Amino acid sequence: MAARENQGYLIAVIILVLLTLVLALSTFLGLSRMNENAAKLQAAEQKLAVQKSMSDAYQIEAQVLRAYVGEMGPSVAEVPSMFDSLDALTLNNKLTQNQKDSIADVFESLKQVRGEYDKDMKMFIASDGGDQVQEQTWRNLVSNLNSVLSKKHTKENVLRKENKRIQQEAKADVAAKEAEVKAKEALLVKTQEEAKADKSRYDENVNQLTTSLDAAKSQNDAVNRQFQNYAQAASAKEKSLENDIAGLEREKKTLKVKLDTYERENFDLHDGRIVRVAHKIDRVYLDLGTADGLRPNLSFAVYPQTATNFEKNDFKAMIEVTRITGDHQSEARITLEDPLNPILAKDFVLTATWDPGYSVPIALVGLFDMDGDGSSDRLRLVQMIENNGGRVVAMNDERGKVIGKIDATTRYAVMGNSPDPSTENSGAIYSAINELTDQAKSNTVQQIDLKKLLNWMGRHNNATVQRLDGQIGEQFRRRESANPLQTNDLKSSDR
Repeated sequence: MAARENQGYLIAVIILVLLTLVLALSTFLGLSRMNENAAKLQAAEQKLAVQKSMSDAYQIEAQVLRAYVGEMGPSVAEVPSMFDSLDALTLNNKLTQNQKDSIADVFESLKQVRGEYDKDMKMFIASDGGDQVQEQTWRNLVSNLNSVLSKKHTKENVLRKENKRIQQEAKADVAAKEAEVKAKEALLVKTQEEAKADKSRYDENVNQLTTSLDAAKSQNDAVNRQFQNYAQAASAKEKSLENDIAGLEREKKTLKVKLDTYERENFDLHDGRIVRVAHKIDRVYLDLGTADGLRPNLSFAVYPQTATNFEKNDFKAMIEVTRITGDHQSEARITLEDPLNPILAKDFVLTATWDPGYSVPIALVGLFDMDGDGSSDRLRLVQMIENNGGRVVAMNDERGKVIGKIDATTRYAVMGNSPDPSTENSGAIYSAINELTDQAKSNTVQQIDLKKLLNWMGRHNNATVQRLDGQIGEQFRRRESANPLQTNDLKSSDR
């Protein structure tokens, strides 16, 4: 009985040992599989992080490209932050060197794309101020170029029609002058025929006098005197006809010269337009620049965009060029403006002393006292014209000396005041005024007064800038020009 109990205990111990061994083996195998699964999990997480980094890199590349194309997602302003994010991906310690190199290749590719983008965005062309500012993308670049091309095409059509109108008017003027020349040529032929008939009668009278010389010796002296007088009269008439012919030839040449420069000398056209106005800083922006021959310190008169005749319409404001910013772009400060009639975009600007790429030749005739102090302001006026791009080609000084000469290329003869007869050199000054006036008339040069020249130049003797400062009803403040005219002497030898 005891042996059977010991045998039961032994079997129980054996079973317990076997169960312990099974449990230990199961635990070992479980821990081993758990470690293996943990390693696989860590490898999977690392691979997922790598794949996410590469996915983020390609997504950033796609977003940058969409931003540069435009209207497809993010703004161009977000691109720098995208580049920073892409650069940060290369610092991920979980990536291998090959994976970092792949992201670096993406980064380098985007840098090349950015270089091409920056190069293409330089093709953006500034409009005349009527369009909204667009974000610089490839899509907007195409739209910008199409818009500018359309505006240039429209402007070209307008200029072509205006040029055709001017040519038609010029042809009409030439036809009228040719008709006048033909009429004078016909009169010349008639006069020559009359001279020929007079000469025939003269020869007949000489023959009669010769045959009756012996019978009329007592009248010989009287007949000889009559003959001499008649010959002198005929010679004077012939000389007068020759002078008329020469005058007609000169007038014909003058008209030819003026016809060749007709388009340039047509002052019914504006020089440029206001593109944009910044009233807070007293600045305007023009569509004129280096390609037009513009230079700083030129003054312009501003006319409403509805003006059609700049001689009859008074200017509304004055500006002075301060900076050239492009081929057809410049900045100017406002020197005179009426707050009730402010400068607007697309207003016209022009000056009488400068055309795009051309200095206008001007003559000064008479005396000029611009400020009424009794002293001559001739040299000051010369400096004003030259500072504004013009050229003084002829004038008289205060002693009556004529400097230069008026020819057919002279645009305007500015007529000043006549001298007081009681002053010194008044006779010489009158003679100089008459000489220059005759030159202007013989070359059909337009004569204008000083006020009209100053208006066209955008200048005024008592110019002020008006602003609504202070309380209503108070006097507007006056602001003098920041660039007062200098009055350096002009030597006659330099003209």
